[in-house]
Amino acid sequence: MTQSGGPAGRPAQGLTIGRFGEHLHFVRTEHVNWVVYVGPDGVTLVDSGYAGQRELLVSSLAAVGCRPEDVDAVLITHGHADHLGGAARLADEFGTPVFADAAEVPNVRREVTQQAGVGDVLGNVLRPGVLGWAMAIAPLLRLRPDLGVPTAEPFPGEGGRIAVPGRPRRLLVEGHTSGHAAFDFVGEGVLVAGDALVTRHRTSHLVGPQLLPSMFHHDPGRARASLAELSGSSARVLLPGHGEAWIGPVDSAVDAALAAGAAF
Repeated sequence: MTQSGGPAGRPAQGLTIGRFGEHLHFVRTEHVNWVVYVGPDGVTLVDSGYAGQRELLVSSLAAVGCRPEDVDAVLITHGHADHLGGAARLADEFGTPVFADAAEVPNVRREVTQQAGVGDVLGNVLRPGVLGWAMAIAPLLRLRPDLGVPTAEPFPGEGGRIAVPGRPRRLLVEGHTSGHAAFDFVGEGVLVAGDALVTRHRTSHLVGPQLLPSMFHHDPGRARASLAELSGSSARVLLPGHGEAWIGPVDSAVDAALAAGAAF
């Protein structure tokens, strides 16, 4: 792993950017992560942060030598507000194609909504970390928790490989949402896991591979059971939607997440 930077070698404040494999850049922020593939075949963005993190997204692209208009495609692991806010802006401003699993497209378009709402937060507000998390993300939503990408389409390609730069293998890991996907960049030895499992979250006292608290899952039982879908990956790096990278076999991360479970 190497550190990425902009022209002066310094990512913008609020960002930590690491390079894994030859072409993948892992962008961490206080609240959520995304990944940028920059290769000879083009640029693919995987997830894109909150709507209110637009400047961080632009800064992260600049730090790896790209402009927003250079992004050839956005892959969405799942249609939650913290993963598709930037994609909505890219699609609107530049016509950037945005792709998700066919089962997830209605959630990304906001024809349906599968994400924690006000009732879920209020029902758990006395749990440690929940109120602070809710207050911290409220400005990032820009009063648009329902923001979607009306132009989102199912993944292009055949044989499980997605026809975008990097050509990752798609793994369906439903439960967090109905069509949550992970992306296995086989040539890079890196699995981008989204929220199938995470290594840290502000609402959790756990550290290391774990499931998010149950209020975030559409189907908590299925979210746990479907982690087995990740075990077929030969990757030696797992990049989660929240928390630090996991270095080691994906099977070990899955076993650790199943053992830890969720904070609540």
